[in-house]
Amino acid sequence: MTNSVIDLLDEKVIEFNSRIDEEPEFSRMIEGKDRTICICVSDGHNYSTKLEAMRIEDFVQTDNTDADLVVTANSEVLTGLINREISPIKAYMSGDLKVKASLTDMLLLKRLF
Repeated sequence: MTNSVIDLLDEKVIEFNSRIDEEPEFSRMIEGKDRTICICVSDGHNYSTKLEAMRIEDFVQTDNTDADLVVTANSEVLTGLINREISPIKAYMSGDLKVKASLTDMLLLKRLF
């Protein structure tokens, strides 16, 4: 049985916060970066979170897609990306993945996933 997108996002939050706690180099890279993130599931719900004070909060369902980083894809593509079964470059180039973010924020997003 495949995990839902929100379950996978919740796992990534735990992993991300653990890395901040356990990897000094990673935590230095994150330090001072406060961002809002929205994952828009085109065949489902939208989920948002905040990276603030070197912690990422749990994703919550939202209708507000105004964020520093906005990622849009269907649930199959998002699940494949999170599970590293789909290349983000191929998904982006084919139009299956849309990202609205600065270059710096895109690199930060790569660290989250």
